[in-house]
Amino acid sequence: MKDWDSLYQGRGIVQQEPSPRVLEAIAFFRSERATRVLDLGCGTGRHTTYLARQGFEVYGCDSSAYGLRFVRAAEPQVQLCRCDMGALPYRDEVFDGVLSHAVVQHGIVATVRRAIAEIRRVLRRGGVVFFTVPSTEHPEYLTGEEIEPNTKMNISAIDGDMPHHYFTEAEMMSFFEEYTILGLEHHRAPSEKTPSIIAATWALYAKRP
Repeated sequence: MKDWDSLYQGRGIVQQEPSPRVLEAIAFFRSERATRVLDLGCGTGRHTTYLARQGFEVYGCDSSAYGLRFVRAAEPQVQLCRCDMGALPYRDEVFDGVLSHAVVQHGIVATVRRAIAEIRRVLRRGGVVFFTVPSTEHPEYLTGEEIEPNTKMNISAIDGDMPHHYFTEAEMMSFFEEYTILGLEHHRAPSEKTPSIIAATWALYAKRP
């Protein structure tokens, strides 16, 4: 199975422009007075650099050392860390906001639960999270082999040989039951990875009580 280092080594920067969903998240963070923000799974830094240039105190973390090189080259002042999303190297309640855009689906359900628990741990009370993942209505969900309910391997995507979990509305509500959910939206739009495909994704806005 490939990992993100090998993917970035082979393809370089896969996505450069910030996602429209993340531009909406920035307005959300500002409305909630979130200034210290973690970009969880920052990859090659398209959102980390944008957040920094918008005046946020931004931290970036990712499992790929190779991807983090691109972020350091673009924004050397940003604090970066290589880590697993299920074991974040930050103290409790340190961030005002967490951005997790199309990241946490890369794993089985146990991995997803650990990552969401870590997001809650590093958020201050009253802190907010913006979280996007693919839904079970995504066309990719019809490809690959199921390794557990709603989790696929070898799907038709550039990162398709990594595990992908696809989320139902009930799962989104369940995974974030310890949060105050401020909004849960289902979007259909051209895929950021493969624009010829109309992707189906969840976008969640939530606050830690």
